[in-house]
Amino acid sequence: MNFLRPFLAWMAVGLVGLIALGVTIDISGIRAMPEAPEVPDAGLRFLLMFQPAILMGLGVALGVGLSGRVGLHSWLTARMRGEAAVFPAVWLPICLGLGGGVLIALADWLFFWLRGADGGLTIPTVPGALAALTYGGIVEELMLRYGLLTALFWAAWKIGRQTLRPVVAWVLIAVVAVLFGLGHLPAMMTLGPLDAALIARTILLNAALGLVYGWLYWRRGLEARMVAHMATHPGMWLVSAVL
Repeated sequence: MNFLRPFLAWMAVGLVGLIALGVTIDISGIRAMPEAPEVPDAGLRFLLMFQPAILMGLGVALGVGLSGRVGLHSWLTARMRGEAAVFPAVWLPICLGLGGGVLIALADWLFFWLRGADGGLTIPTVPGALAALTYGGIVEELMLRYGLLTALFWAAWKIGRQTLRPVVAWVLIAVVAVLFGLGHLPAMMTLGPLDAALIARTILLNAALGLVYGWLYWRRGLEARMVAHMATHPGMWLVSAVL
């Protein structure tokens, strides 16, 4: 039960983000591809949810199984195990998320302004906003931080004879942050061809946020970094509304 209850709890939480993704994702581009499967729209949306669901399940399994061994914490995991736990204070992650979102959006606007192009800053629809908050803030974090970062921490902890030096932790946080940035390239490719500057912009801006999220997971817990990720989006939308 130490594994199953928190695993099922996190899968249930993540399901909210997966459903939001399936409902809001634009499938028109996929339909236009010659190799697109000939299935109803609902079936295609389900197929698009399948891969992230598998990755999320793997991430949750790694996080639940390994996080406690390397000093990484989750309020929900602890509560599902019957342990006493206090939900992390939310003001710091909210401020870091909002501030990070504003700074990243401004940097993005400046990047496109220098190129003489529209930066594409927009305010999403309500369903789109919910998908950004739940899929980005929950599912992506379960896959990358709770799953991959936890596994890397554990591997380094084992290699280091059950010690993890801060410099090693920061290197691993940076590695996952860069992977977080790389993970946003496919979405950029759907908007048009990419050049070196666009690729660098996508990786660096998202990696900068990934460093913040990774530090919060390391020092404040899983839920703190989820709150920060969710808060990032309103910060970006605020800049979109102003500019």
